[in-house]
Amino acid sequence: MTPQKYGLLATAIAVGLLTAYINPSLPANGVLAGIKSIPNAIAQKPDLPFPLDGKPVYVRQGDRWQEALLVGYAWNSQSGVRYDVKYTQSGSTEKGVGVDRIKSLNSAQKQGIATTVYDVSSQAGIQQMLNAHNDWRKRTGVSAVTWSPQLATVAQQWATKLLKENRFEHRKNSRYGENLASASGQQLSPGRVVKMWGDEVSDYNYASNTCKPGKMCGHYTQIVWRSTKQVGCGMARGNGREVWVCNYDPPGNFRGQKPY
Repeated sequence: MTPQKYGLLATAIAVGLLTAYINPSLPANGVLAGIKSIPNAIAQKPDLPFPLDGKPVYVRQGDRWQEALLVGYAWNSQSGVRYDVKYTQSGSTEKGVGVDRIKSLNSAQKQGIATTVYDVSSQAGIQQMLNAHNDWRKRTGVSAVTWSPQLATVAQQWATKLLKENRFEHRKNSRYGENLASASGQQLSPGRVVKMWGDEVSDYNYASNTCKPGKMCGHYTQIVWRSTKQVGCGMARGNGREVWVCNYDPPGNFRGQKPY
């Protein structure tokens, strides 16, 4: 059996054929858009309490529970299994975390510990998606976007179609801006999706209004595009894969124009 690969894929629509923004294929190592994937499945002991399957867990830090990913583990006969965890919010890594400090996502949700949602089907998910967008917009001094149910419907229809047909491409002749993200072997949240897009800021040169050679930055520029007023997003998940779509109105990424 071929080992499961954990990959992230993202692309942003470029109104006016902004040639710096390309739609690449997923490379063999499962890494794209500056986001490193979780390592391929490791040979695991049968009694491993929490598998390295790319799903979020919650880890206790003092009196708080934080969302994290399991990125490795060690085992010995004295201390048993100890995990290396990467915290979602801070990006920091902690080694040697005992199983007594870890809860699975299902357990955390049942106990009311989980504060993150993993889709946009609820008001909580919508608010997290909005907050994530507006955090990036605030940094550039542009006004906040609001949620559009109409755009969300359009985005959901496209996400569902892409998942069903196992495709990953932009809707043709759309009147809206569009950001896409796809993941396999992982479970994303609104915050993680927008962070993946927004982190492209490091590959964007405002002075020249270009991306670094070989890099993408169109997701970021669409997020912070000054004239964009509304956003609506959808997500489809199934068979170990998920597709996220956000649509923007008015659209951004016009050739020759800066985002702000």
